[in-house]
Amino acid sequence: MTTDDVEIDDIRSLVCVQLGLARVVDEDHLVSDLGAESADVVNLIAAVEDKYGIEIAEDEIPDIHTVRDLYERVRGRR
Repeated sequence: MTTDDVEIDDIRSLVCVQLGLARVVDEDHLVSDLGAESADVVNLIAAVEDKYGIEIAEDEIPDIHTVRDLYERVRGRR
């Protein structure tokens, strides 16, 4: 699977698993809506990097606020 094949559903599922949630929507904010703490966000980013074979630079992480932001970054649109 390349990052071009990644669908938003894939990212939603990964977020659910990582944060222990049953359901998330694209515009959910990782911290304010889903209750992620900084360690949760770091673990989520690490899981995404491992799963999709990408690297997200530390200076990009503050720009990832929502599930959709994470999806867009995985797809290389940020």
